[in-house]
Amino acid sequence: MLYRFNLARIMCVALFIPLAHAVELDTVVVKSTHQSSMRNIVQPVLVVDEEALKKSQAKSLGELLEQQPGISNASFGPGVGRPVLRGLSGSRVKTLVNGQDSSDLSAMSSDHAPMVEITNSQQVEVILGPATVLYGSGAIGGIVNVLDRSIHQSPIEEVQGSVKAGISSNDNAQVLAAEVNAGNGRWAMHINGFDKSSNDYHSSEGRVENSDTKSQGGGIGISRTSDEHGFIGMSLHSLDQDYGVPNPNDSETRVRPKQMRSQLSAAWLNPVAGIDRWETHLSHIDYEHDELTLPVTEGLFDKESFEANSKLQHASFAGWQGTIGIQFSQQEIKLCHDHSGCSQIPDYSDQSWHGEQGNLFTQQEGLQFVHDTPMPITKSTNIGYFLVENKPWGIAGIGDGLFEFGARIDTKTITADPVSIQPSSRRSQDYYAEKNFLPMTFSAASIWNISNDQRLSLSLSRAQRAPDAEEMYWNGDHHATFSYQLDNIDLHEETAYTADVVWNITGGNYFIKTSVYHYFFNDFIYNDLKDTTDPYHGNAVYRYEQKDARFFGFEFSWEQQINNTLSTVLNFDAVRAELLEGDDKYIPRLPPATASLHIKWQKDNWLLAVENFWLAEQDRTARNETSTPGFQKLNLKADYISRVFQKELTTSLAINNVFNSSGTNHVSYLKEFAPNPGRNIQLQAQLYF
Repeated sequence: MLYRFNLARIMCVALFIPLAHAVELDTVVVKSTHQSSMRNIVQPVLVVDEEALKKSQAKSLGELLEQQPGISNASFGPGVGRPVLRGLSGSRVKTLVNGQDSSDLSAMSSDHAPMVEITNSQQVEVILGPATVLYGSGAIGGIVNVLDRSIHQSPIEEVQGSVKAGISSNDNAQVLAAEVNAGNGRWAMHINGFDKSSNDYHSSEGRVENSDTKSQGGGIGISRTSDEHGFIGMSLHSLDQDYGVPNPNDSETRVRPKQMRSQLSAAWLNPVAGIDRWETHLSHIDYEHDELTLPVTEGLFDKESFEANSKLQHASFAGWQGTIGIQFSQQEIKLCHDHSGCSQIPDYSDQSWHGEQGNLFTQQEGLQFVHDTPMPITKSTNIGYFLVENKPWGIAGIGDGLFEFGARIDTKTITADPVSIQPSSRRSQDYYAEKNFLPMTFSAASIWNISNDQRLSLSLSRAQRAPDAEEMYWNGDHHATFSYQLDNIDLHEETAYTADVVWNITGGNYFIKTSVYHYFFNDFIYNDLKDTTDPYHGNAVYRYEQKDARFFGFEFSWEQQINNTLSTVLNFDAVRAELLEGDDKYIPRLPPATASLHIKWQKDNWLLAVENFWLAEQDRTARNETSTPGFQKLNLKADYISRVFQKELTTSLAINNVFNSSGTNHVSYLKEFAPNPGRNIQLQAQLYF
């Protein structure tokens, strides 16, 4: 069920707010939560709504969100952008499409793009806190949910849609996208498609070779809707990408992922007494990508995923309202790695093997290397049971608020089959034995309405994440990151104890929010850089290890409405993270402190904005990691809304990095040879009908 919230209420309880719309929007629709009133959002939430997406010219999910406090972009050139939340990345940040796992391999390696397309999206939501247990275990950093209209949940009785076109100067990028929605009050249909391309981009120092991108995709959906009974619908989406990977040798290295996603969703309103909503989602995803050093396909990845979740939203019972549910997911990963070329996943089942370790392993610095298919065929099966409940409270003379808690228990099983590895490169039989995990997460949060102008919220959690198959079993090259990854089958669950305090002050023409958080990890899983290079290519060597760690930081935002047309937003954020054992304490690729100032003028159909961003030097580095100098950039934007044949036309012009400043993204693996883009002029027009 969708709930509408007055913006002032959202501002009182949210940790993040989309900067472009904190002043002028009247309402915000939050779809990832299942609450019952506008006072019931306890967890921090960021909503980038459709109005903001209309004007955004971001090329990736990470680029869209990186200007928000506490969010960074783990870019790998312009073709890849995965959000980093409060310094946490990888599997700790789940990317979702319409509430279902994106089921790509972006958490495995930073050169793998998230299969999440924002071009025709309706809304993007970032959720922290108790509600994350609705979407899978291990989302300690949070969830990023991208929603579209592929399955309509409420009736429509007209034909509506949009056409978008855009260009940019720095990389000669072009984008063309279209969307159509139609219905007769009972049946609803959705069709969308897009095509994007760009040449090599330019930094302030010059052209960055092998940074061009191409992507295209589309989807279709149909649903039966009823305001009284609910909806049922299905959709089919395809997404193909082809992007270069900048590298020190300027070799023609490319990654070409593609995905086919099918989804069936349904919701039944008031099916029985005491149940307000019964919602079920099923999805099946075929994903594969190849990695080339042209013209040879050196790597081939294949992943098949199935997910099913069903949840009940119950009516109020003794003042409590909430959601209870079950989720099942299964993912199988197969791969090939061969310098002579990969045409298919290898199969050595016809070769005899007696269960002993092969003879092709190389010993170096106490580590074992082998140069074959890096990882066995793995199947990860997860069954999760979850509950989220909330209840209002009030004490005379003190105030009122809301209490919310969440709980989730998962059983995760990983099986491994070495049939794709030659017997001479296999470990012993017991290495491939079934692995079982039981991560459990419990969280609680409360908001306190101190007065009409002030609100205080506190969130506490004890969250666990089981290791991924690729963290345990990968032993081989990662060519795109110029590194060698070692295996570690002894990894076990990591446990995080988190605390988050948010204080919001709302005045007649201003809003101030401050957040302070602390995460303590037992057995934090991190990718440790070793003091050696691999014996085959001389690349850096990494291995996933576990040590205790802590993350702590703050976020601050002050939004001021100066007059009817002029407003400003000032933001600061910083995060520190370190291991609690050993001499090398800092977490690698930790985002630096940032600040930004936004000045916006809006009148009639015009909107003009000036944005200045500062990024501090990052000299708190992990072992063998280089520091990154600070930099700043200035952006100018102008939007104009006009009417063409009685239809709305939004035209946007942006000049990013006006002074062509040089800078590097410390969060990126490619920071040494893929610096930030230089000056870029972007023009976009979008027609709505």
